[in-house]
Amino acid sequence: MHRQDPTIRREQTRMARRIHGGLFHFWVALLGIKLSRLPIPGKRLRLALYRSVFGKKYPPGLNEEEAERPLWEYPSLNAVFTRGLKPECRPMPTGTPQFLAPCDGTVQDVGQVRRGRILTVKGIEYTLASLLAGIDARVFEGGHFVIIFLSPIDCHRVFSPQEGHLEEVTHVPGYRLLVHPPYQRPEYPVYTLNERMVFRLATNLGPCALVMVAGWGVGNITLPLAPDFRPRSGESLRKTWSRPLAVKRGDWIGTFELGSTVVLITPPAADATALVAPNQKVKYGEPVIGY
Repeated sequence: MHRQDPTIRREQTRMARRIHGGLFHFWVALLGIKLSRLPIPGKRLRLALYRSVFGKKYPPGLNEEEAERPLWEYPSLNAVFTRGLKPECRPMPTGTPQFLAPCDGTVQDVGQVRRGRILTVKGIEYTLASLLAGIDARVFEGGHFVIIFLSPIDCHRVFSPQEGHLEEVTHVPGYRLLVHPPYQRPEYPVYTLNERMVFRLATNLGPCALVMVAGWGVGNITLPLAPDFRPRSGESLRKTWSRPLAVKRGDWIGTFELGSTVVLITPPAADATALVAPNQKVKYGEPVIGY
């Protein structure tokens, strides 16, 4: 079991209080997280609540036209966060030598892996070895990374960035420090301190790693391809398959219950090129690394 450092726990609470504007609003937000799975009665109440919560705090709010179902049909806030989108709203390119965005969000950083390291906001440096939890990081030397931050109005599902096979998933216990870019600090490297789920894939373009990093308020990361894989937050656990699972580009492989960050690591190639830039808004299925 993962033993937590009280100093980091205090920083986690301090950051959460700061982003919510004080202790009272922090407790209100915490209560909202606890109640996010409770059914909300009535079509009108649901619509009013969802549009108020998302529209006022995160304008312009949810894109209701993209959701698989009318907004009022989602019984809880958690159901809204984990909603699916209409396939026609996220067309998948076929047969192109590209890694696709695995989620909706905003590109926080993009670049090449140099000496086993990646950089992110404010020059905070991470080693792949510390991020990938046992996956051989050497195969990604010279490859690319893309870091995508999901806001509360983004679709919270994560998808395969290429066609291939899912070989392994590892749950890494940790904290839930804020991953919001303005709150990141070098002394608290959130991507390696926070709880996360690490996917290892073999794709048509080579080995690929995808990391779902939990943030403040993220109660669960779930896997639709392995619904029984639900490790406790303090438990380190690895899921493998005797025969790796075949996945197509755009297949749904993970879900955040509330928001956070996804890190995509791609293999090296002489002609690999980043197709996105920091602060660019992306939708899952859009090309982010070309070969």
